[in-house]
Amino acid sequence: MYEEKIKWNKKYKNLSPKPPSALLNFVPEATGKKALDLAGGLGSNAEVLYSKGYQVTLIDISDTAIARIASTDIEKICLNLDNYIIPQNEFDVIIMIKYFNLELLKQIPSVLKNGGIFLFETIKKYPISKENFFEIFKDFETVFFCEEPFRYVGKKI
Repeated sequence: MYEEKIKWNKKYKNLSPKPPSALLNFVPEATGKKALDLAGGLGSNAEVLYSKGYQVTLIDISDTAIARIASTDIEKICLNLDNYIIPQNEFDVIIMIKYFNLELLKQIPSVLKNGGIFLFETIKKYPISKENFFEIFKDFETVFFCEEPFRYVGKKI
């Protein structure tokens, strides 16, 4: 997976930060709650979560991207997510924006805190059928769903 790291480091070297996802509007303000940004890149989504009062952990494979995040208030971890195990019952919000990893996706229903919020947005390059997705999140309340592009906000019941 070293090739993946090289690829993303090269991409993030000169890439401008993208605007944060509109799905973040569904995340309420909070104090003392924790959020996890999976494959958070340059941190625009993590910064919004932090501004809403969350203690934010951002994980990305690219140390170049992580080094470009100015905020010292966001915990940044450089890690390949392919074998990552999300800590149990630690996060109130988990986001997976423009990134797809089926094994991580399958972990979220069991690791997110009760009442927690999951935000998911993918691109066509990483397809998952609507049926397969909702089978994984069958015990979540759907707050928002759009099929094209595939976007989802769910609350763990």
